[in-house]
Amino acid sequence: GRRDGGARGGGRRATHRFEYVKYWKPRGVTCTTDRKIRTNIIDELAYDGYAPKQRVYPVGRLDKDTSGLILITSDGRLPNSALRARNKRPKVYEAVVDRRVRERDLKALREGVVITTDVARNGQHRDHTAKTLPCEVERVDPYCLRMTLVEGRNRQVRKMTEAVNCRTIELHRMEFMGIGLDGLEGPGDWARLNSREMEIVREVLEGAAQEGGEEVEQ
Repeated sequence: GRRDGGARGGGRRATHRFEYVKYWKPRGVTCTTDRKIRTNIIDELAYDGYAPKQRVYPVGRLDKDTSGLILITSDGRLPNSALRARNKRPKVYEAVVDRRVRERDLKALREGVVITTDVARNGQHRDHTAKTLPCEVERVDPYCLRMTLVEGRNRQVRKMTEAVNCRTIELHRMEFMGIGLDGLEGPGDWARLNSREMEIVREVLEGAAQEGGEEVEQ
């Protein structure tokens, strides 16, 4: 389903020529624009009623088995801008795990745990082993954690819970770049960004423009 918010921007960070949508990605949808992949996000959005007038793509990605918020845009500046270091805004996830979370697990996760993740740069893949940055972790219930991260390492939440001997069995992203799921009713729902959310987009674009030629984090 859909709802329109709508916003216009001006100046060198003009946004009015582009489309910006937030989407509650269901589990099983792949964050790719490759139409040969049956579960691709573009066909799934079309099935859910979104017919973009321009070529669109996701900002970042969620794993196929993760549900929740993903931004979709035709603005090619936004994916790279969102990844720049000064634009690192918290991402909020809820993880359902396979055993009760102990107080010492919470402490370890908050302070940082050592994980190994896959890093892709210039077409090359390598393992990166390092401690995660300190983060906020709340226990929603004995089997559910709410984690607020500023990093974006590959499969980070799953690897972090593994580090304290908890397997993540469901993962859901509630917030990205300061934009949440509010206004969306459930998996498959989408809406155009409202004026407040568009202000966040413009701030991110402006931050990246000021940063100039610095290397973008992958």
